[in-house]
Amino acid sequence: MTDAALARALLAWYRRRSRDLPWRRTRDPYAIWLSEVMLQQTTVETVTPRYRRFLGRFPTVEALAAARERDVLAEWSGLGYYARAKNLHRSARSLVRAGGFPRTVEGLRALPGVGAYTAAAVASIAFGVPEPVVDANVVRVLCRLHGLRLDPKASPTLRRVRELARPLVSGDEPGDRNQALMELGALVCTPRAPRCGGCPLRARCRANALGAAERYPRRPKRKVPTNLRLVAGLARRRGRVLLVKDDEIVRGHLTVPLFRVPARHRPAEVLRKGWNDVTGGAVGAFEPLGELRHSVLDRRYVVSVFAVEEKTTSASLHLFHDARHRTSRGRSRRRILLLRESEIARHEHGGLLRKILALGSRASRKV
Repeated sequence: MTDAALARALLAWYRRRSRDLPWRRTRDPYAIWLSEVMLQQTTVETVTPRYRRFLGRFPTVEALAAARERDVLAEWSGLGYYARAKNLHRSARSLVRAGGFPRTVEGLRALPGVGAYTAAAVASIAFGVPEPVVDANVVRVLCRLHGLRLDPKASPTLRRVRELARPLVSGDEPGDRNQALMELGALVCTPRAPRCGGCPLRARCRANALGAAERYPRRPKRKVPTNLRLVAGLARRRGRVLLVKDDEIVRGHLTVPLFRVPARHRPAEVLRKGWNDVTGGAVGAFEPLGELRHSVLDRRYVVSVFAVEEKTTSASLHLFHDARHRTSRGRSRRRILLLRESEIARHEHGGLLRKILALGSRASRKV
């Protein structure tokens, strides 16, 4: 099969078998860009309802640009990787100032947070630019098709795959051609147990001919996970949760005070020693709420969670501590924020905080 014949077979399969997803019903660059950003690090099943809801609240790039950042972050709540939402917001304001979307890959890549993949996707789907989109699905499809046992995440592999994809997406409807390659990887040419019998490219696929599709591309060596133990304190002042900016798991996210527990140390003692320096309050009583497990990339956390009853709080009862205040050890005390649980969604936070709050809620219902 020639590249042209491969492309025709792929397009015909895509039109018969592709999923009916809301972002495939439009050529609006804003809606396409939003879907591509949301789909980074997040599944289609999770994104689909949130995509509709986000567009309902911010239906145009102008509406997104005019919104307050905290409202954008609140609408993004639960999707994680909040830098994506911040970059969307910054880019929207830049696009409004510029009078609209650039129609080239280079122009799109100049936007905050837009890399080669997102720029190619928006350019090809919205504007018909024949630029290959290279994601993990496309790498897998083309490495199997050409029998390449390469590291799927290495830069030379991505460059090689981009060149192999180029003739397949050249011609009419490059956006559909790109989406067809990605869809084939998502539905048929899967990492494990690929459905080779239903693949429109199987007649030319070298990995299929060898009967060893799962061996392609080469699987990179997994990093040995780092295991860490933390202790967390859940406290309330005036009905509000005491929160700080995280510097342990995802820097800048809101969390309850967290402390790393060194080997052979008791979590409760680590929490007691760190509490005053971080929050300005002395601990009166602890109540163990349980242990949680949490993973971020190659880090595996075991977190001992305590409900903290403060014996004293800092002199300031404002929502924020004065960040210039010094502790007895000469360090600047971390700024704290007191929020009702219903208000937390307006701020950047991660899955661990939600787990801790859920654990606290379960404990309170048992009382």
